[in-house]
Amino acid sequence: MGLKRELSDMRKTMEELTSELHETNVAIRESLKLTSDSIKEMSKTFAKTLGDTLKVMQDMKVQVDVRDSVLKSLGIDGLIPDIFKKKT
Repeated sequence: MGLKRELSDMRKTMEELTSELHETNVAIRESLKLTSDSIKEMSKTFAKTLGDTLKVMQDMKVQVDVRDSVLKSLGIDGLIPDIFKKKT
């Protein structure tokens, strides 16, 4: 009878361990999904912010190029000291 009881206890323990492992796997899967979703969202936000920043920088360069062209076409580009020119 002792062997049957030990085998029964072992089976019961194995079932409990299996159940706990399953719960652990579910928790890990949910955690990884949440991490993945967070990374995707941060990546989208970063890409949008970077794109917006590059657009602003490009617009500023165009403004500086236009201003310099106007000053040159008026023939006064050398008359304005660099200290008064807008820095880019």
